[in-house]
Amino acid sequence: MERRQFLIGASTILTTAYVAKAEWFLEKEKTVVPLIKNTTHKPVIYVVKNDFDYELRLNDPDIDFPEELTYRQALEEYHGIWYPEDEPLTLSDYKELYYEHGISPRDIDKPADWEFYLDSWARKYSSNARAYHLLEPLDLFDYDDKNGRFIGGLQFIDGCHPGNDYLGVRSGDALSASLLQARLVELNQNIAVRLVEAG
Repeated sequence: MERRQFLIGASTILTTAYVAKAEWFLEKEKTVVPLIKNTTHKPVIYVVKNDFDYELRLNDPDIDFPEELTYRQALEEYHGIWYPEDEPLTLSDYKELYYEHGISPRDIDKPADWEFYLDSWARKYSSNARAYHLLEPLDLFDYDDKNGRFIGGLQFIDGCHPGNDYLGVRSGDALSASLLQARLVELNQNIAVRLVEAG
């Protein structure tokens, strides 16, 4: 886990006056400072309040689930193994399916158990993982001027602990949603940030 904070006073938008405005919007309107107009044609980062912190999700404020796949589709999408539908399986295919992946060859076109691909899907396509992939490469915290004070922040999490495959971005406070929006505007990123309650 890597926690990074926003620096106030070292950029054009993230100033003490902006923080005061963000606190007002948070208290009175329960929203992020509206720096970007609503539209359906841009990415939206939803900062979703749950029981103990805030999780960032891309383009969907609700917890999402993978679409149902067959074992054949899941093998191709998440393991890079392609078995053409129009060709019969060879003996070595049968062995690989069963011994490497635990799949009976007669089940290859049946719906796969979620456990077979859920972890891979969660790290690649879940709304929280997509938020991570979108934000992680941006210079959100690389300020030219290091003078100022640090507040708020985001936690970039790649596995909470050994054996855990969670990939996402979280925050301990609602103010960071407005700070993130301001920093995205400074970086000319046309990404909207919305603060929502978990559904």
